[in-house]
Amino acid sequence: MTERQLQFRVGMFSIVAVALTGVMVFKFGALKSLLEPQYTIAIHFESAPGLYPSTPVRKSGIAIGSVQEVTFDDQRGGVTAIVQIKEHYRLRADAQPLLTRSLLGDAAIEFTPGRSRRVIQPGATIEGASPEGPMEIVRRLEGKLNGTLDSFDSTSREWERVGKNINNLVETNRGNLDDVVERAAESLEQFTLTMKTANQTLANANKIVGDPQNQENLRKTLAAMPKMIEETHQTISAVKSAVETADENLENLKDVTGPLAKRSASIVTKLDGTMSNLESLSGELNQFAHLVNDGDGTIKKLAGDPELYENMNRSAASLAILLKNLQPVVKDLRIFSDKVARHPELIGVSGAIKGSSGIKEPPSETPLRQSRRGGSTTGFPR
Repeated sequence: MTERQLQFRVGMFSIVAVALTGVMVFKFGALKSLLEPQYTIAIHFESAPGLYPSTPVRKSGIAIGSVQEVTFDDQRGGVTAIVQIKEHYRLRADAQPLLTRSLLGDAAIEFTPGRSRRVIQPGATIEGASPEGPMEIVRRLEGKLNGTLDSFDSTSREWERVGKNINNLVETNRGNLDDVVERAAESLEQFTLTMKTANQTLANANKIVGDPQNQENLRKTLAAMPKMIEETHQTISAVKSAVETADENLENLKDVTGPLAKRSASIVTKLDGTMSNLESLSGELNQFAHLVNDGDGTIKKLAGDPELYENMNRSAASLAILLKNLQPVVKDLRIFSDKVARHPELIGVSGAIKGSSGIKEPPSETPLRQSRRGGSTTGFPR
């Protein structure tokens, strides 16, 4: 290998190393973020311990930007942090920035997701929440610890009083303690029996519940419960509707019965008169019934004497025959009246001398004579 080849290889290695270093710096450094579009917002904190430029800004644990500048706010006090957010990360209007610190003291700004449909506009200023310092946490914990110790002290004193009372009770009522202990033993024995009975009851219940058929029935019952509850609800609604309808009907009935109650005196008077009329009518019907049932009465005889009925039946038959026989006579009378109406001179002397056959004859063919006085024509038979 010549010296020239060695220099060429060293140069190539150096160029590749520089290129790889540049790629790594661009990939993992801050140069990549400089080429991405960003927008700026301002965040106001009451205090910002550990906040410096290039502090990361995260949302749900994902880095979305960094702090560009940290300045004091002379108008409101506190600190204002100017942060740059990547263009494609939009923050909701109700997203709140929280300043967080790790155990090692590293600070970061964490945004909550938020639910609003509006987004924070570039250049806007929002309020951030400062982290609680360790000393503040210790002070708050110290206050709570003091309260706990005070409560523990008062509880200890109460237990001390309880112990003294128990000692006094034992010393003064030592003779009654044997009775108390004996009764306590009896109570424990009764309690033991009760527990045994409860255990047996639970065992029986387990047997019943453990039966597959009962379990299936229980599942069916539980499955039918929603439908039954719905039907019960519908029934209650129907009953409620019926009760409301009944109330409306009662109100309407009250409107109807109100005028009746006002006119009750006149209505009772009219009802009294009507009952009196019905009583008199009943008396008259009773008298009529007595007359009908009287043996000498016409209706009684007509209803109970068959011979009277036969006589009336024969009279009706004879009347029918008589009417049938009278039909020719009535026919002749009708013809006679018609003939007299046509030739009234037949009733005179000529009619009595000439006579007639008694039947209707065709009209005469004698020529009409001219009347000397009235000038009218009159037909006379020869």
